Amino acid sequence: MSETHAWAAMSRRLPPLNSLRAFEAAARHLSFTVASEELHVTQGAVSRAVKGLEDHLGVTLFQRLPRALALTDEGKVLLAGVTEGLDRIAQAAARVEARAHDLQVKVPPTFTIRWLMRRLIRFQTSRPDIRVRLNTGWEWVDFDRDDFDAGIVFGVGPWPGLRADPLFEERLTALCAPSLLDRLKAPADLARCTILHPDPHQSEWRAWLELAGMPDLDVDRNCQIFDTQDLAIQAAADGHGVTVADLSLVQDDIAAGRLAVPFPGLEARLGSYQLVSPKHLADRPALAAFRDWLLEEARGV
Repeated sequence: MSETHAWAAMSRRLPPLNSLRAFEAAARHLSFTVASEELHVTQGAVSRAVKGLEDHLGVTLFQRLPRALALTDEGKVLLAGVTEGLDRIAQAAARVEARAHDLQVKVPPTFTIRWLMRRLIRFQTSRPDIRVRLNTGWEWVDFDRDDFDAGIVFGVGPWPGLRADPLFEERLTALCAPSLLDRLKAPADLARCTILHPDPHQSEWRAWLELAGMPDLDVDRNCQIFDTQDLAIQAAADGHGVTVADLSLVQDDIAAGRLAVPFPGLEARLGSYQLVSPKHLADRPALAAFRDWLLEEARGV
């Protein structure tokens, strides 16, 4: 034990906690009877606990009057300290309890907007006791630096120290407004279209063009680069060009006729969305409930 810890242990040689609790209730009510009712013990138990505390401290804490109790000066000093201590314990317990029912989850922005949000409402309705707080961003969730319980990431893993539960595999395909379909009979026709990049690195388009047998298509000419996939999808739906995106995230747009798939069957698969969490947090009841629900939702993709 270090010197600091040894000093702290010595400084915490507290009186019996049950006796402090009995004293605090009796001092607050100035009645052993009322204190006993609050603590669900007998009046004699409260009286003995207070007497034991007085013997331990070597002072008298109450003046025992014929029909009442009154605090001595020593009792007043002790009551102030015990009250402050119990208040701090109650506040800390409340924070811990709230933390047990709060989940801080980091999620990619497009995944949040186009897949998670409308489903999350159903989870919150079914489990109002669990509060899921989302933080969106494409950066990797850093559990050592940030106070997150879990994150939804895209990749293939493995990630040491983390539990990873695959949700669903990405199916990356070309997308455009229905009005552009007549101009896109074959992937080579993309050379005459504005290419909408859903990521600054252009990696998704390059992967899809590799699959389509056109790795040499100049994706830097006549292009527009966006910060998020969602913005590129919106631009494509508005007829401004052709983008690539995960089919699982645009089903509503396709069903509503806002987007079309010009080359059905050409789907690049670069990885999957996965729920990750530190292994030491993975079995928290709130996180386990969220994970079970999320996996069930993902089975329908």
